[in-house]
Amino acid sequence: MSDDAPKDGKIQQPKRYLGADVGRAAVKGGLGMVPLVGSPLAEAAGLMMPDPTAKDRERWEADVTEGVNNLHGRVDDIDQRTGKKTVSLEGGAALAAKHMVESCPDGLAHKWVAIEDILAAYPDASRNEVLDGLGDLESYGLVSTISFIGAPDRYKMTQYGYEVLDGPVMGWNTAQDAREIAALVVQGNRDGVRVEELDAALGWPRRRFNPALRMVVDFVAPGRVSQSLQAEYVTRWFSPSNAERADLRRFAASD
Repeated sequence: MSDDAPKDGKIQQPKRYLGADVGRAAVKGGLGMVPLVGSPLAEAAGLMMPDPTAKDRERWEADVTEGVNNLHGRVDDIDQRTGKKTVSLEGGAALAAKHMVESCPDGLAHKWVAIEDILAAYPDASRNEVLDGLGDLESYGLVSTISFIGAPDRYKMTQYGYEVLDGPVMGWNTAQDAREIAALVVQGNRDGVRVEELDAALGWPRRRFNPALRMVVDFVAPGRVSQSLQAEYVTRWFSPSNAERADLRRFAASD
């Protein structure tokens, strides 16, 4: 982690220097002020107009990279297949990831995105750059793809994608949010958990609530999770067993 990173390990978004940002707005166009990792376009803009946010962005990029590489066994899996020890998000991968994170309305991983949507958001990016980036995101387990003969591919975020990318882009920590939900679950009665009550108690946007809820529900066997079709939550109701409650207690107390 970079020297300027906070001691609590949370990834902080880059500081913004608004006076300089205004002067560079026309140059950077659709890139957005907080790209995940600098693309060649962002680098070119920085050469034309010196960017006082660059040092802080470098700090943030280092924290994002560490955050990605510390989560789950995904990097070990990539290492076995590619021989690479680290994951980095840059160029088309960064642009696609940022667009998909920001355009997801509810955190349910239901929204499919076409490459045209990403190119419309970042018109200076090339199709091949974005396609290569989407391939990287899929290989890292951050994005899933659906394909049909005669139709363009479509892409959506995976649960792992929320866990890795929501922190640097949206500003919250999905794993820590899940621990808060787990703590509420194990404090409640044993007659089952009504998700609306958890939602009301926390008061978070659905976009933040659902990815964290998914992490908690994954502790519970499918037979004890409501499968009713609805478009608001991961599930409406679930009932952890005694052993699953013990797992959730340990999860809630973990770092």
